Amino acid sequence: MNLKLVMPALLLLLSLTYAQLSSAEADGPDYWQIRNVERNDTLNMRSSADFAASKIGEIPYDAQCIRNMGCKGGLTLHESTTLSDYDKQKLLKQRPRWCRVRYKGTTAWVAGRYLREGRCNQKDLITHGMDPLNHSYLIEKEKVILDDSHARKKIPGTTAIIITEVIHKPIFADLNGDNTKEAALILMQHTGGSGTFFYLAVARDSDDLVESYFIGDRVRVEAMKIFKNQITVEYLDRAKYDPMARTPMKRTIKKFKLEGNQLVETSEMNIRNQRTTYD
Repeated sequence: MNLKLVMPALLLLLSLTYAQLSSAEADGPDYWQIRNVERNDTLNMRSSADFAASKIGEIPYDAQCIRNMGCKGGLTLHESTTLSDYDKQKLLKQRPRWCRVRYKGTTAWVAGRYLREGRCNQKDLITHGMDPLNHSYLIEKEKVILDDSHARKKIPGTTAIIITEVIHKPIFADLNGDNTKEAALILMQHTGGSGTFFYLAVARDSDDLVESYFIGDRVRVEAMKIFKNQITVEYLDRAKYDPMARTPMKRTIKKFKLEGNQLVETSEMNIRNQRTTYD
């Protein structure tokens, strides 16, 4: 056997194997794109890794920038390279692959068989000297640093994790008349308990952080817009004595302006007995 010929081939095989293992440990690419979904159809986003779980969103067949948050189930590298096609399909039915993704502010689970590696061009998000999806915010006096619209922080002495994420695309406008544009956005925060807290936040190209404004617990944010330096947030809330388990039905519209490092509420309008349908 000619070792001079065998060794390069062996080294190449080892390098390819190592690359495959590294990819598996990294749990896939940074971003996904959709595959095997019919044109003009959508991929369901579910609350948990189960086909019977409630649907909380959907992703168009041609969507881009689907953030990979980690996958579970499916075939291991060893199984995918050693099993027959029949055994692979049998195992996939028993142990389907699910991936947690984030798309346009919604984090949920999707069936992994509909995903393949994708890319994301976020240059359009950085058009005003800052990127509000990779920025620092003040929430209840605590500094939160977002990385690609998301932050995770473990609560010391516990196993609980505080998760903060953007749920509304940032809107750029000059909010305080200084001829520079700020970005307004909605943040959602889970603190390890039953609550899901929503905040109006502002990012600006400055070291001075703006204190985020608490909107409510388990409300449903419907819209946000800016007109004449004022931010308007429209959302569904509960009546004063309604239990938290009740679906929010009271339509509330609040307006805010930026004064220094504070968001100041300027008006509020409530529309009671508003009937709303949900997908």
